[in-house]
Amino acid sequence: MRIQPIQSGELPEALVRARAAQAEWSLLPPRKRNFWLAPFRAWLVDQSSHWCHTIDAEVGKSREECLATEILPLAAACAHLAQSAPRLLAPRRAKGTPLFLTGATDKVHRRPRGVVGVIGTWNYPLLLSGVQLAQALVAGNAVVFKPSEKAPASGMLLVEGLLAAGVPPDLIQLLETDATAGETLVASEIDHLVFTGSRAVGVRIAAALAPRMVSSTLELSGHDALLVLPGADPKEAARAAWFGTMANSGRTCIATRRCLVSASLVEGFRDELAKLAAIPPSMVLDKPEGGKARLAHARGLADEAVAAGARYLTGTGESPPYLIDNVNPGMRIWREDAFAPVLMIMSCADEREMLMAETACPFALGAAVFGPPREAEAMAMRLRAGLVTVNDVLVAVGHPDTPLGGCGASGWGATQGAEGLLEMTVPQALHISHGSFRPHYSMAIPGHADMGDLLESMLRSGHARGWAGRVAAFLALPGHAWRWWRNGKS
Repeated sequence: MRIQPIQSGELPEALVRARAAQAEWSLLPPRKRNFWLAPFRAWLVDQSSHWCHTIDAEVGKSREECLATEILPLAAACAHLAQSAPRLLAPRRAKGTPLFLTGATDKVHRRPRGVVGVIGTWNYPLLLSGVQLAQALVAGNAVVFKPSEKAPASGMLLVEGLLAAGVPPDLIQLLETDATAGETLVASEIDHLVFTGSRAVGVRIAAALAPRMVSSTLELSGHDALLVLPGADPKEAARAAWFGTMANSGRTCIATRRCLVSASLVEGFRDELAKLAAIPPSMVLDKPEGGKARLAHARGLADEAVAAGARYLTGTGESPPYLIDNVNPGMRIWREDAFAPVLMIMSCADEREMLMAETACPFALGAAVFGPPREAEAMAMRLRAGLVTVNDVLVAVGHPDTPLGGCGASGWGATQGAEGLLEMTVPQALHISHGSFRPHYSMAIPGHADMGDLLESMLRSGHARGWAGRVAAFLALPGHAWRWWRNGKS
């Protein structure tokens, strides 16, 4: 099914259609909004070769990487969503009703946000945008999707697949891909915006949305740390760091950038990295447009660090990947994101120094810890990153039931997992009072009977120090209630 993207000037009319479609869509229970997920997964299988060719042509990615990092995880995410969404989106009965609300029923519903704008990214054009679109639709929203200008064919193909699977046409509006279309979308009458991209653009989007109080999910730049604790295998950690840096030619938001290595292990770590770097890497550096600028920025940060006392681990930095040793947190390269294959090494005397160096970087999207499992997990719990892997890198992002999201300069909110689905909704509390007993109304009527003794008995029966005081207050409740009612009648 070939579709024609709407132009920026047509967006107001498209939003009207999207709102009308969303009003009907939101009335369906979640289990009936899932019908298209199974045919969409089958479509992914049928179109896998086409997807691999399209992504490779636009951003440069091997067949193996397309299957492993785009198609397989998206299919898994859709399968998991079909199973989990009805349970996660079902009304929740509130528990622990306090005594003063006895006789009422409270529920929490998850209501769709309305029309969700999604600005796609180019480095994983199928997986990241696909999960966000699927979760927004299943949650009951309509979507306006602006694909990356660097991967327009991938964006169009994704929407064609959703429509072919049965998503009602007006529920998903495909916007043109140029950068100005993104600005138009941010300024439009949407109810929520999801953006995946750089911190610099994320800051501008947040500032533009704030005056209108439009909420957002911002999955921004990463600058991930890899911590190597005493007891770790330095060679294994080095191989992981190399993979974390080189995957997708370094164009991954949770790529490994900063290695904080225990001083007793740093020599073995360096030696193994040098061996790996001696093998000519297979990288795509010229796709999409802007690759040379990204590399130039990374090279500039690396050269500046070397001038300040760092050194290139191999070579002279004439070509990527840029492996830099003897880096410290005071250097700009430690604190600024570089979307290119850059890997830094810092030797740390102890865990305290590791943590201080790690927190000197404002980004907190992902991290990895290598070491004995118990010690590594304990260290992971002390990190700020939203996704931490122990004795591995990157692959955890493929789990369909875990969120992806950071804090600090890496943005806010979450995509993927239960948290990503609920991010596409707002909670609505529903309180239903039964019967006609409304003693609280009397507090607004001058001269009505005093409720003070009754309320204090409720307070003491639930919260007094020690059980004796609570029981005594509870036993006094009926008497205070009777006197309040009788005085109110007189």
